[in-house]
Amino acid sequence: MTSGEKLCLACGLCCDGTLFDIVRLGPDDEVKKLKALGLSVSLSRAQPPVAFFRQPCAALCADRKCRVYADRPVQCGDFECGVFKDAQAGRIKITSALRLVKQARRQADNIRRLLRELGDTEEQRSLRERFRRTQRRLESGNSDPAAGEIFAELSLAVHRFRLLAHEKFYTSDPEKTPGLDV
Repeated sequence: MTSGEKLCLACGLCCDGTLFDIVRLGPDDEVKKLKALGLSVSLSRAQPPVAFFRQPCAALCADRKCRVYADRPVQCGDFECGVFKDAQAGRIKITSALRLVKQARRQADNIRRLLRELGDTEEQRSLRERFRRTQRRLESGNSDPAAGEIFAELSLAVHRFRLLAHEKFYTSDPEKTPGLDV
């Protein structure tokens, strides 16, 4: 196993709904084949429509391997996070890269824990979507002071994660690439 494979299998943040909300399919992706492999492909309302599927990816296994790896969408094959690129280029050691992944996974797990405490247990949705839904619900005024304190902790945890993700993981500007970010 290469150091890059080891890093990706330790991470999975690009597939588990932590870094991305959706994967856009391109003209070279075989939608019928991806659907047959178990991905729930949808079409956007845009003109022309764009095929996509939501994160977390249904093809991500518990061991962080992709069960459709040989047939994965072009966007999945093309994406390399900043940590991976830095490790491959020798700018950071693989041990440092693994520490960054572990730090990001801990932060994401903390966000998930706080979301559950606030009543959001929809693990099949991306962190960004879960956070925004929880934010709208709590800002509507239907929450108690204890929930407000947990939400403040959640907001800070999301902010810290965003800083880490933007600094170390994203390789393009998320403002220009919809579907990125928590």
